[in-house]
Amino acid sequence: MSRYLVTGGAGYVGGVVGAHLLAAGHEVTVLDDLSTGFREGVPAGAEFIEGSIRDAGKWLDPSYAGVLHFAAFSQVGESVVNPEKYWRNNVGGTTELLAAMRDAGVRTLVFSSTAAVYGEPETTPITEDA
Repeated sequence: MSRYLVTGGAGYVGGVVGAHLLAAGHEVTVLDDLSTGFREGVPAGAEFIEGSIRDAGKWLDPSYAGVLHFAAFSQVGESVVNPEKYWRNNVGGTTELLAAMRDAGVRTLVFSSTAAVYGEPETTPITEDA
């Protein structure tokens, strides 16, 4: 079986995905800063690293088959009030994660957000009051 890094794996979607990977016999490392997730959300059997996606290069190595990235911030209201926080994590952090993947030779990435679980919008572009 394979080894996977699950960023945001202490959140709902990341925790469920991590649990499914473990149930399928894979090794799972969860990387989460616990800013919105909970330690209890890390699936039993997963290795847990409390840290930022910006630091993924400290742990990511060629033994990983891929990264499942669920560590983006997705609160629209907060992003309007504090756009720098979202820019640093979602753009800067993901850029650092991609660089760490490139440096480690890890070529498989799944990127998702819990925002997608709320269904299809009635209109696009999606407004803040949708």
